[in-house]
Amino acid sequence: MIRFSFALLVILYTLPATLTAQDSVSFKRHYKWYIPDSFVLQYAGSIGFLSAGGGYDIFHKKASVDILFGYLPGTIGGHDLQTLTLKFTASPWKIRAGKATTIYPFSTGTYFTYTMGGRYSSDLPSWYPDGYYWWSEAVRANIFIGGKVRHKVRDSVWEGYYEIGTNELKLVSYAQNTGYLTVWDILHAGVGVRFYLNP
Repeated sequence: MIRFSFALLVILYTLPATLTAQDSVSFKRHYKWYIPDSFVLQYAGSIGFLSAGGGYDIFHKKASVDILFGYLPGTIGGHDLQTLTLKFTASPWKIRAGKATTIYPFSTGTYFTYTMGGRYSSDLPSWYPDGYYWWSEAVRANIFIGGKVRHKVRDSVWEGYYEIGTNELKLVSYAQNTGYLTVWDILHAGVGVRFYLNP
């Protein structure tokens, strides 16, 4: 995973230097609609130690949908975990900070994460009695808030973002144990970078 992450960072770093603005437009026209508008690399955020994938701008670029593959090594999480995440992010307001920089002070959204592997079941396994658990072992539904900064460098556009969120299991645990848990106990955070293919 470290090699994969390093290779991805090298590609993201060198791609702007190899694509001119005209090349980028030609690239987008040549391929179909399913080619992502951006590449995403995220650290933490309850979807893996590192996650990578593609994103699609929607609603006149006021929102995005990302599909990410995440990995958590066993040296950190106890077991090697691989995840798939479908994320929706809305950023309704922006502030211009010069010709090249745009600040999005508030983002919010939701994402669903599926943990792959036989150790986790997407429904209640048959060996548990009815009503033993109400949640899925493999699927988590999350909500988050955050912000981002977008910056244009020559003919490329980069974006850095942060998120603070929680999931449905943590929220219920907090509601049932307010005397023992604080809000800080149920939050998770993540940071990421996004590179746009067609700025």
